[in-house]
Amino acid sequence: MSEYFIGIDGGGTKTLARLGRERETLIEISAGGSSLTQDLAGAVNTVIGLCRELMAKHHIQPQQVSLACGLAGAGDTAAASQLSARLKDLGLAEVTITSDAQTSLLGAGAGLPIVVVSIGTGSVAIRLSRDGHIRQFGGWGLAIGDEGSGAAIGKSAVRTLLWELDIHGRAVSTLCKQIMAKVGLQRPAILRWLRESGSREYAALAPLVFSHLPDCQHANEIITKTAGEIDRLITVANEGQDLPLTLLGGLADKLSPFLCEANQQKIIAPFGTALDGACMLARREARLEKAPAFTA
Repeated sequence: MSEYFIGIDGGGTKTLARLGRERETLIEISAGGSSLTQDLAGAVNTVIGLCRELMAKHHIQPQQVSLACGLAGAGDTAAASQLSARLKDLGLAEVTITSDAQTSLLGAGAGLPIVVVSIGTGSVAIRLSRDGHIRQFGGWGLAIGDEGSGAAIGKSAVRTLLWELDIHGRAVSTLCKQIMAKVGLQRPAILRWLRESGSREYAALAPLVFSHLPDCQHANEIITKTAGEIDRLITVANEGQDLPLTLLGGLADKLSPFLCEANQQKIIAPFGTALDGACMLARREARLEKAPAFTA
């Protein structure tokens, strides 16, 4: 039995970490992104750095701590195993690595049947059915998935810019002029940006798109398309079970008004956060509480 727990919630742009004892929170800190599929080495360094900082601040030894991490990209078992091995080298009493979708589900629903859709840099839905089974939908990453996400919004905005350049030889709309200022003013610079950019860079363009609502036709089309993808994800995740719905992530509040009316009516406030869910798992491993026993 561990005396302390650490819960970590890591996404594409931000990582939150909480140290606690029993049900008491001692300290919370944050760092940059820790997606295992975007930057494995960076994610490992971020998570290990947070653990060390938390323990150092309270003069705690690793063997006193149980750790649970809910991280974007943890579905990549090879990457998750690499992180787990590095964390075990610290001497922690227990180490649990799972997806941020599962910790979001645990935190938001507090063990109740629910569909949770996380909308941030990426997008993913996860369902806890009435029979206790967990199933994930989406979360395939920028290259082929994450349609209803900040990265998808940025990708659509850049694509809109490229069409304006092809048709008019220049950026015409105010939105595209601003996007162009971010990605490059000449073709070689744009090509370099496209070659080097990932989910975080595309997602960083999403606020520009929202800032042009409701007057910009391009912005309206992009956001309507993105919301439609989220509606589709929700429908598939529900599979006719008519479960309550919680939206999480930095874009949840911005995109929820654009969802179809039926899905808006399903939305309930989350009971907790993904960080709460990670802490529940950590406390379970530390035998400080009994968390719901899910079957995947």
